[in-house]
Amino acid sequence: MRSIRTVSRRPIPFVAVALVGTLAFTDACGLFGSGAPTQTMLTSAENTSGEGTVQAKAADNGNTQLDVRVKHLSSPSKVADDASVYVVWIKPRNGEIQNVGALEVDKDLVGKLDTTTPHRAFTLTVTPEPSARMAAPTHKAVFTSEVNRTD
Repeated sequence: MRSIRTVSRRPIPFVAVALVGTLAFTDACGLFGSGAPTQTMLTSAENTSGEGTVQAKAADNGNTQLDVRVKHLSSPSKVADDASVYVVWIKPRNGEIQNVGALEVDKDLVGKLDTTTPHRAFTLTVTPEPSARMAAPTHKAVFTSEVNRTD
């Protein structure tokens, strides 16, 4: 009678683990699908539990397509008393800060914004604001990220 040890081969689990690890790393680097890496945004002291990512890739027209994703983000009014929405801002290297849209945050505290900008390199920030139509940030950022589209 054979034991299980002689029937199973030890290299197979190692190969399977190595393959899964390689696929996870490849996907995290953005090598499947869009071809653009996903960056983790830095959180502020005011945002102790939130997590966010941004992906910048070339749009069909040469502009930069931004995919901003957040989770575990508290209600804006819990971060700033007068806030009702989170606004995403970009500041190009030699330009003025621009409001590029409001994050849509659902009841599960997951949010997203898909938008386009003509800029390739900029600082992206997310702030709680009283209105989605703000011309400039009025509160401290809960997320920041330096974005450089490299394609």
